[in-house]
Amino acid sequence: MKLKTIKRTKTTSIVLANDEYWGILPDKILHFYCKGQLEYFELSDDVAAKLLEEIRKLSWNKLLDYLAYCERSYGECDEFLSRKIFLKKELQPTLLRKAVSLNFINDTRFAEMLTENLIRNSKSRVEIKNKLYAKKINEKIISDILQKKIDSKTADEILEANFKKAKRRFSKLKKNERNEKILNYLTRKGFSYWEVKEKMGG
Repeated sequence: MKLKTIKRTKTTSIVLANDEYWGILPDKILHFYCKGQLEYFELSDDVAAKLLEEIRKLSWNKLLDYLAYCERSYGECDEFLSRKIFLKKELQPTLLRKAVSLNFINDTRFAEMLTENLIRNSKSRVEIKNKLYAKKINEKIISDILQKKIDSKTADEILEANFKKAKRRFSKLKKNERNEKILNYLTRKGFSYWEVKEKMGG
């Protein structure tokens, strides 16, 4: 089997087989397999399988490091394995399923934590929903979390916090211009025209 490498860092390289990404390995491990011919080399199928297993083990450890840093969504981890680790596509689902089975990845838990943080930062329901979509959270989970975490009282508190911020931001403007700026500012943040108008006193 013909393989080649592309330098990733000073000490690591990306391994490709038939122009398909296999993953990343430290050069010191690669030298053991390629006998010093780092850029282009050939291996028997059996030896290539051993090299791929080295990549799988390293990729799992890299995924654990990625998850240890902070809570991650399944979609973020999928993207990490693909775009940062360049892991062979067939191996990605196996590692992700393993992480899910060990509860290292839990999209409901992730979505709850992120939503709570965004609520503390007075983000609107629309902003929170868009952020969860960006993290590739399932639509059913998003719907359930929003229903659970944002009742009418919480929604009003979020609007009130943003309204006060907008009033401070445009406080130096004349009343009509200020109201127009506040309305535009808050509707861009995902609040409805009518709820903003009501907050402004009609």
